[in-house]
Amino acid sequence: MVLPASNPTKSYWIEAAESPLRHYRSTETLPESVDVVIVGAGYAGAATAYWIHKYTAAAARQPQVAILEARDVCGCATGRNGNYALTAVAITLCKALTISSAGGQLRPHLYSRYPAWAERFGPDGAMELIKHEMAHLAAFNQLAKEEGIVEETCLEFGETFDAAMTEEAWTRVKRALEIMRADHGDENDIVRSCRLIEDACEAQSFTQMKDCKGAVAHPAGQIWPYKFVHAIIRILLEAGNLNLQAHTPVQTISDSRDDGWINVKTDRGSIRTRAVVHATNAFASHLLPEFENLIKPEISTLAAIPAPSKFIKHTGAQHWDSTVNNYHLQLPPPHNAIILGGGRQFLVHRPDQCFLSARDDQQILGIAQFFESWPASDVVGGSASIPAKLAMPEDQGGYWTGVETSSADSFPFVGSVPGRRGQFIAAGFAGHGMPRILLSAAHIAPLILQSIGAEHTMPELAKTHPVLPKPFLATAERIENLQSTDWQKKAAAYRQSCEESAAKPFCRDTRSMPQWSN
Repeated sequence: MVLPASNPTKSYWIEAAESPLRHYRSTETLPESVDVVIVGAGYAGAATAYWIHKYTAAAARQPQVAILEARDVCGCATGRNGNYALTAVAITLCKALTISSAGGQLRPHLYSRYPAWAERFGPDGAMELIKHEMAHLAAFNQLAKEEGIVEETCLEFGETFDAAMTEEAWTRVKRALEIMRADHGDENDIVRSCRLIEDACEAQSFTQMKDCKGAVAHPAGQIWPYKFVHAIIRILLEAGNLNLQAHTPVQTISDSRDDGWINVKTDRGSIRTRAVVHATNAFASHLLPEFENLIKPEISTLAAIPAPSKFIKHTGAQHWDSTVNNYHLQLPPPHNAIILGGGRQFLVHRPDQCFLSARDDQQILGIAQFFESWPASDVVGGSASIPAKLAMPEDQGGYWTGVETSSADSFPFVGSVPGRRGQFIAAGFAGHGMPRILLSAAHIAPLILQSIGAEHTMPELAKTHPVLPKPFLATAERIENLQSTDWQKKAAAYRQSCEESAAKPFCRDTRSMPQWSN
């Protein structure tokens, strides 16, 4: 895998934030040595640095950390946050409804993945995965309050929904919840948190989605991911133990020498360190070739649409079948923009443009018009209240593309990198990082500190949260077993799924089938 493109499309998340840390370099030259180098200044990299800081807050000496970022700070997946739901991996592994928690949605998979996960890991294993995601709501709330960044990051909590737009989707939604209820009972806390809205009129009123057949609602949150990362990094810079270097792509990383030092080479010089964290998501295999067949890129697309303040009542997703969906949220004042992603009615007609692609320097032609037509087409009262335009010019952040990942087995890789002493990974979050990364980083921080012999104590913030789910662990056995993954077979399954959806009525209207320019 090569490095990220140097000229990506402009994202509303980044452009509207106007952060002074965007191109920040702590020093003109790289430090000669640090205790820990983190490669990647996105959500995973910032969260790992944060937990290292929290675990060593009471230590006599806090480790020195450097974050090296190939682009501007948080300029990759987190700053371009959005995914369009069903990847070929998910198609191959499960036929259940799949939903992404992207575009700033802090949206756990509370029920939708349960049938597939229970089949693979048993009812208790599936619930372990769900509880880990659910714990992120409390973790974000506690962290943001402790650090005083709730308003700054636009963090809000409430209910989200899955709106079934067809009887096919409605059957899938209900079945997923029914299977979980049958396994765990009505009194289970997770089951009780999911609310089935069976009356179509009530569902349409709650979701604001025209012609909704029914819905499931459950707890969720929303946040401005880019602002969250920049707030965390600012806090760490102010603490004095972080050296941040934007536009500093790492070229090579040496093996750990007998004395424990690792050499990290960049195009601006080298840094010696005792530990390296690969927080590079889709680009992990650039420095870890053994992940070439484990983590693959894919393109997603989003748009920002102006709207009246608090017009959208809840974050949510629309579903037509197991492939086609949209998802959205509205930012609080003064921004008020609706962030809309998915566009699958449109994208199923061009499957090869997204899967196994890292071209976030290219727009998807015609998709802007699809997004602009969404309020009038899909939202109750949208035609009268929301103008059919983007919140920014098309080439200035009105709509954009982003690189996310497909993981060979649909789960991220978190932990020590087998066979590479002193190296760690948190990557492959498959468009669902918001309710997974924060506590995954909390898992690897003490492993890093133990490896360098640093004094550390578990902070109060980490004591109440669940352990890392076993499917996330980057074990040698898992990595070896996944080397034979047939991505061409997955791509073929993806194309077939797109073709099947493209033939259905909801993908055959004029919005979904524009005339593209070649």
